[in-house]
Amino acid sequence: MMSTATPGAPLDQILSFVERAIKGDRRLLVQLFHTFQRLTHLPEAPPEERQLGEILSQILMGDRHPDLTGLPSDMVEEIQAFLNRLA
Repeated sequence: MMSTATPGAPLDQILSFVERAIKGDRRLLVQLFHTFQRLTHLPEAPPEERQLGEILSQILMGDRHPDLTGLPSDMVEEIQAFLNRLA
């Protein structure tokens, strides 16, 4: 599906890593942030993956209301449910 933390990792698995990082795993937070930032600037990555990398970077930095416009609806629903759990 997408190649960020783990090549082909499903979004729910990536979000579980993000949650672990937010809840105090600083080393993981830094690693994920750098990975998502690389993805954001990877020209060969599909646009929705680059956008997802940017959104996940924002979430790691504390943004709980990122702009999800342009992502596929299934991703939007999954990320919104994740953000609701964090609230």
